[in-house]
Amino acid sequence: MTRVILGDIAISQTGPFGSQLHEEDYVSEGTPIVTVEHLGDTNFTHQNLPFVSEADTKRLSKYILIEGDIVFSRVGSIDRNVYVDKNHEGWMFSGRCIRVRADKNKVNPRYLSYYFKQNSFKKMMMNLAVGATMPSLNTKIMNSIELDLLPRENQDKIANILSAIDDKIQINNQINQELEAMAKTLYDYWFVQFDFPDQNGKPYKSSGGKMVYHPELKREIPVGWGVEKLKDKLSVSRGISYKTENIKDNIGTPMINLASIDINRNYKSTGLKYFNGDYLKEKIVSGGDLLIACTDLTRNADIVGSPIIVPFDEQNYVFSMDLAKIDSKVDYINKYYLYSTLRTEHYHNYIKNWASGTNVLHLNIDGINWYSISIPPVELQEEYSKIILNSSKKTNKNIQENQQLTQLRDWLLPMLMNGQVKVQ
Repeated sequence: MTRVILGDIAISQTGPFGSQLHEEDYVSEGTPIVTVEHLGDTNFTHQNLPFVSEADTKRLSKYILIEGDIVFSRVGSIDRNVYVDKNHEGWMFSGRCIRVRADKNKVNPRYLSYYFKQNSFKKMMMNLAVGATMPSLNTKIMNSIELDLLPRENQDKIANILSAIDDKIQINNQINQELEAMAKTLYDYWFVQFDFPDQNGKPYKSSGGKMVYHPELKREIPVGWGVEKLKDKLSVSRGISYKTENIKDNIGTPMINLASIDINRNYKSTGLKYFNGDYLKEKIVSGGDLLIACTDLTRNADIVGSPIIVPFDEQNYVFSMDLAKIDSKVDYINKYYLYSTLRTEHYHNYIKNWASGTNVLHLNIDGINWYSISIPPVELQEEYSKIILNSSKKTNKNIQENQQLTQLRDWLLPMLMNGQVKVQ
């Protein structure tokens, strides 16, 4: 191994500060600019991305990202960093970030990004940070960091092995995003535009299917469809109230909790906790059960009231008091049709008004009772349910595979970096 100083093999650059770029300069379309909240585990997240205009992009061109750059959080979670792939080339980074641009003649940028992912490196970064209340980095600190690097041939092999794992994780994530988009499109096509297959297999409304105006929904719906409030149609059961000692040892029954729902209102396996206390059998859920978020830590009530489907696998789960289990008490409201209805923006804009709180939002469950939904024929709901069920199972399979791949990558990473394991 060779010991080097980061400043000798890479250039560190802080993003544009407030005097160069103000929040009011952001536009609805343009060049995406990533900040700390967009630094994901393996890639940038796209939720709530700000954009800058073409003029500002040209003016601040030295902050444009290229493939091979590595973006660090400059404040707070300074151990977080993301490698810039080809898909994010041309984006920009904010003043709350630091970009590391490696000299490709001296080090493999991908290898360097994995070096930065080591737990030992992250701990060192926290020790080097400045600031009493919130740790922060600057280019001087970055440039002085000492690294122990393997020969270039080894770097290239390690980068290829680990990036192949991350590429597969990314592909699975993209597949899941497509499955979610397809389900949303199908729901919109069948139950909003009312172009579900008629008796002849043709789109109902577009083919002249009869419609009738419904005053409660203030729109037309197909003849024969009902409209009802959810009051008395659902059974709602809150989850387990727990203490810190019930989850501190990471041993016990897997518990789905608020951290199991991501910002896009999807199930997130990495958010699981493990509960070691006693619980009633009514708090057990299994594959296909429906849960909703009753609490929200986001400022915009992004996930409160949102539903998730419990993963389809061979194990049982329990769920925390931040969630509630929802079951249909009537046979004419299909659970998976209900799930998709509760994922619509119309419902979300309605239900978040039933949440209150200063720092933590708490949902008044009674709000669900007064939400009105259209009731399609049971046969149509069941046909849609089969599609959603199949999609959910594929999504869960990809999530489980990603868990295994992540564990494999994290197990290999330190051993590859210290030469304990070699790539032939």
